[in-house]
Amino acid sequence: MEQELVALACGVCKGVSERIRTECELFDIAGFENDSMEWSDYENEVPPLDERHWLRSNRPPERGQVRTVKVSHPFHMRIGEPFWIMYTPVLSSFNGWDSHPEEIEQSSFVRCSIERVIERNEFKAWLCVKILDVWMIQDYNKRFPERDGREGYLEGFEMFGDPYIFNYQNCLFISAGSQGNIGVWGLVKRIDGQYHMFVYGDWDFHTNNAYGGNILLPKERIDGWLKQAMENNRFETID
Repeated sequence: MEQELVALACGVCKGVSERIRTECELFDIAGFENDSMEWSDYENEVPPLDERHWLRSNRPPERGQVRTVKVSHPFHMRIGEPFWIMYTPVLSSFNGWDSHPEEIEQSSFVRCSIERVIERNEFKAWLCVKILDVWMIQDYNKRFPERDGREGYLEGFEMFGDPYIFNYQNCLFISAGSQGNIGVWGLVKRIDGQYHMFVYGDWDFHTNNAYGGNILLPKERIDGWLKQAMENNRFETID
C-alpha cells in the first residue's frame, strides 16, 4: 500500500510544488527552509488549521522526540519518508537571523519523518514527526569535509545586483533578490581568515530550499562583496 502523501497547495495559485531535492552535489544536506514548518508543544489537541495566533514552541528539537508541527506550502513528503528541514528559534523564524543573530548558534538542520497526520486541508497540515537527527549549524566546519566553492553557487548573489550583507561577530548573512519574487541567501562564517558557507538558500513562489555544508569560498570575491556593500550602504554590523 502506497504511503500517504502530504503535498500542500500554494494559497495564491492553488498549485502544488514539485518534491524538493534530497541530495546536492556540493552540499551535504538538502531540505526545506524553516518557513515550511512551525514547531509547537501540542500533542493530540491542536488549534484549527486557519488559526493564525497560537503559541509557537521555543523548545529545540532533540533526537528521538516525537513533535507536533504545522506545515504549509511548499511542503511535499510521504509518511515515513525522511527529510531535512532547517530549524531556527521562534524570534529568528519570524524575523530572520539579521534581526536576531544571537540565535544562529541555536539553529540546526533537523532530519525528520512523518509519523501521522493529525489534521489537514488543501493548504496546511498538523503532523506528528519523529526527530531522527539534529545537526547544529555552528559545527559544520567540524562535521563536514571542506569543499571548494569557487564555482556554482555565488553567481546567484550577483545576478540580482549588489548583495545585502549583515555582519555579526564572525558570521555574515548575505542575501540578494528581485522584488520579493525570487532570491538567494547564505550564512558564511569566518574561520582563520577564510570564508566558509555553512547554509545556502534559494526561494521563489513555489520553492523554499535550504542546504547545509562546509563550502570554502574565494576570499578575494567575498572581500570584494564586503567592500561593495559598504560603499553602497548595503552593509550592517552588530557585535
